[in-house]
Amino acid sequence: MSNLFTNRLVALEEYKTQWKNFSFDPIQYEEDYHKYKQNGLAVKPNDHCWYLKNVSDNISLSSGTWGTKQSFANRLITTTQSEHIFSSNFWKKYSINRCLIPVMSYFEWQMQRSGEKHKFKIEFINKNNFFGGIWGANSNGTTWVTIVTQVANEKTAEIHNSGDNKHRQPIIIRRENQDAWLDLKLNT
Repeated sequence: MSNLFTNRLVALEEYKTQWKNFSFDPIQYEEDYHKYKQNGLAVKPNDHCWYLKNVSDNISLSSGTWGTKQSFANRLITTTQSEHIFSSNFWKKYSINRCLIPVMSYFEWQMQRSGEKHKFKIEFINKNNFFGGIWGANSNGTTWVTIVTQVANEKTAEIHNSGDNKHRQPIIIRRENQDAWLDLKLNT
């Protein structure tokens, strides 16, 4: 997955309709919503983005930074491989911190035979999409998020064909699986 996605911002009523126990910080969100509701919020690593998380069985709209810097990593971690959520000592402790990241599009780079890279914008037919994510707390009280990835389908593997994490794609959580993804009791 590349280093850019478009965070989809929607009217809060949409979330209130989907989740009965829904909470949010209206002032902070409303400013971004009015500014970016048309085209979405472009998010690069270390930028703030919006996501939904479950806190004590309440679905909360929260803001966090895309990526986390950990002592064992030589760079910012922006993605989490789904295969390692329960097997990695680090990711296992965050496995209950699953979140949904509303998304309009994301970008991938394809390495051409000439050695040049070509940028692809990947948009969705269904506009109500969420990346699966993992969130964690920083020592200063803010939060970070990463996007969970899986082995790429054939078309995405053809596009995302270079780099350390080639042949990966973000996991899209379908509507029928969103409640389960956020369910704190499901953690295996």
